[in-house]
Amino acid sequence: MGRTVIGRLRLRGTDLDPLSAKLRLESLLSGAHLSPVGLPPSATVCIRRLVDPKPGVLPVRQFAPSPPPAWDEAFSAALSAQLARAARPAQGPVPPSAEAVLFLDPSELLACLASDVWRGTAAVHWWWKGLFPSADLALRVVAEWLRRPEYVPAALEAVARRSEARPVLSLFSGDEARTLLARVCVTQGLPALASALGAFEEEAARDEVMPKSRPRVAKEERVSGSGAVPLTPWEAWVPEARAPGLGREHQTLLGVALMLRRAPLEARHAAFIPAVVAWRREEARVTTGDGTREPVRSVGVTPESRPESGAEEVQALAPRVPGARAVQPIAPEQVELGPLPSAARSTEAPRLEPASRREPTDTSTPALTSPFAVPPLAASIEAPVWPIHVEASATPSVVMLAPEPTSAPQAPPPLPGLLPSSETRFISAPGRGWGLPISTGLGGLFYLVNVGLFLEFYGDFTQPAFPCLPLPLWDFVALLGQRLLGDARPSDAVWKVLALLSGRRPGEAPGHAFEPPEDWRVPESWLRAFRTQGAAAWTWSLTDRRLRVRHPAGFLVLDILAPEPSDSAEALVRRELALFSTGHTFTLEPGDVPAPTGPGATPLERWLGWLVPYVRARLSRALGVPPDDTEALERMLLMHDARLHLTETHVDVVLALAQLPLEVRVAGLDRDIGWIPSAGRHLTFHFE
Repeated sequence: MGRTVIGRLRLRGTDLDPLSAKLRLESLLSGAHLSPVGLPPSATVCIRRLVDPKPGVLPVRQFAPSPPPAWDEAFSAALSAQLARAARPAQGPVPPSAEAVLFLDPSELLACLASDVWRGTAAVHWWWKGLFPSADLALRVVAEWLRRPEYVPAALEAVARRSEARPVLSLFSGDEARTLLARVCVTQGLPALASALGAFEEEAARDEVMPKSRPRVAKEERVSGSGAVPLTPWEAWVPEARAPGLGREHQTLLGVALMLRRAPLEARHAAFIPAVVAWRREEARVTTGDGTREPVRSVGVTPESRPESGAEEVQALAPRVPGARAVQPIAPEQVELGPLPSAARSTEAPRLEPASRREPTDTSTPALTSPFAVPPLAASIEAPVWPIHVEASATPSVVMLAPEPTSAPQAPPPLPGLLPSSETRFISAPGRGWGLPISTGLGGLFYLVNVGLFLEFYGDFTQPAFPCLPLPLWDFVALLGQRLLGDARPSDAVWKVLALLSGRRPGEAPGHAFEPPEDWRVPESWLRAFRTQGAAAWTWSLTDRRLRVRHPAGFLVLDILAPEPSDSAEALVRRELALFSTGHTFTLEPGDVPAPTGPGATPLERWLGWLVPYVRARLSRALGVPPDDTEALERMLLMHDARLHLTETHVDVVLALAQLPLEVRVAGLDRDIGWIPSAGRHLTFHFE
């Protein structure tokens, strides 16, 4: 469940040999229960001082494999008392008298470390000295963030919630911010974005070596006043990125990281990568070598007629593209900035980016203009094929994927507050700084994450660039689980947990934004588990131009809209099934193959009607249960009591080892997954 580190241990006594006493204490404490109870396994707790709860009970004069039960119980009680009073630095200032502090997961620790270094208070907080002894904490911030990039989006969300994003990012140089962004992109499943930005940087470096002559712009074509800021691809979601003083590298890091937190589907859309590159190119174009912005040509707008809001100017500068719509700019006063550190309250100066390396910025707040059209979000979101190569010289016409905002988006509240329930287990206990574990009777639902990975709908940490299904992973688990269960138990807390993890608002159904394909073709690899010695009989039918082929296991291999008739139906079937002719022995028989759903079904219901029968057949085959015995599948796979620990970056599922069926383990469904790039979280199974 974790590890316990004792920084310093003092033993007082008479007639004790120091070396022998040390070895005996190590043996005793290695057998003691030193892990706190009730904490998420991802948590880090620092305790300043803990005294022996029962002095004289530990047998330090003789070797023993474990301490006496009475001492173990007393120590657990003392540890629980310390944890009940533990302070949460992520929730506010910690009083000097605090004897214990708690970080729910590494993202909280990274955010608090960076905030304290910026404020100049890190040196006076005892827990940082314990966690990072003999270290320059300003350098340690950079090293830790670079070492654990999967936690950076959540850490930036935490500091942005406290209006400290700009000063915290000032701890990183431009090169460090660029490196950190590349690592974030790789761990979050966007390596193509890092490659595209790298190609753009190489092009920009070549242009600096061989500068091109800038075309002259007539005075009457210039807009008087300060330069114009091109709209960013994350404008509607990350207003913090417009804070004055942010360099391009820092702004890109903040925008991409918070998009992954606030709008993950849009951040993984195929158009997002060229949009970011186009914004960087336009940002470089309007910024001159001395750090000032080049004025942008006006198109039918004069300084006297320009409205204060700048909305009409956005429309005037945007090319006329069919289907394009305006995006309401966010007013500068809507961006809340944190205070800068003052010498009066700082005891440790933060390490700012050297002026020689700092990106040129404009401290004024000019009006927003956009030289690009902003089309509406595509109705059908297709999974991008990685890697995507974006030519540095290409100028895409799409630079932003955003709904029309009416105001600046609010930062999401802390994770425990998002649990919409009146039950006490969702509320932090008085005097404690974390949410209680969430109990569920359907802990086996999380085994379905491995099903999604086995079917290659999603990738794990070994495949960060895997093209994922444009359906949130937790919605996939909810939709599949509801249909595999005979009784979905709607009152079980797990459904609210899955809604929380997928970011759904109250009242939104799982998969509400998912646009499934209109046709169904089972990949050839899915059928390898159903190979038989003899020839299997596949049934086909052609009804209302829908060609359907059913496998003997009860699922559809094919359900497509047939082309206009040009040859016989049987020839069409054989042509469509040519992919399966190698490695699979089957015969084709005409018959009645009904549609998976009724005529009034939604596209999502139709897609699930294709998928669920296959998954049920595959699970039944792997677990050795009859395919038509829903209750047996429920008992073996899904109906397992569990405790769920949730943090911003971790989902820990604690189950009873005695209840784990051997068939589930043999099938690999309880495999520890770890980091899931498409979900932005670690998923870990614990058995006790």
